[in-house]
Amino acid sequence: MTTKDIILKYLQRRISEGIPIVSSYHIEQAVPEYGKLYWDITRLPSAYSREWRKIRENKEYKSIGIIKLEEIKENSNMKTWQIIT
Repeated sequence: MTTKDIILKYLQRRISEGIPIVSSYHIEQAVPEYGKLYWDITRLPSAYSREWRKIRENKEYKSIGIIKLEEIKENSNMKTWQIIT
């Protein structure tokens, strides 16, 4: 299971739970925990952040049925995206 696979599985889980939002916090905190808990794979948060950037840039999220990720503007250092399916 690659870092990209774990992120995409996490996004699918968020969608199935009816929570179509993901933030930089999720990528750096929740996804590493998810990878360890469900896949017994440990990666550094920075590895997930780098892969998340690539997924967004290359629109690789389309492979799991996501049409687009729309950034939600907030007055915060944390970025948040609406997952549109």
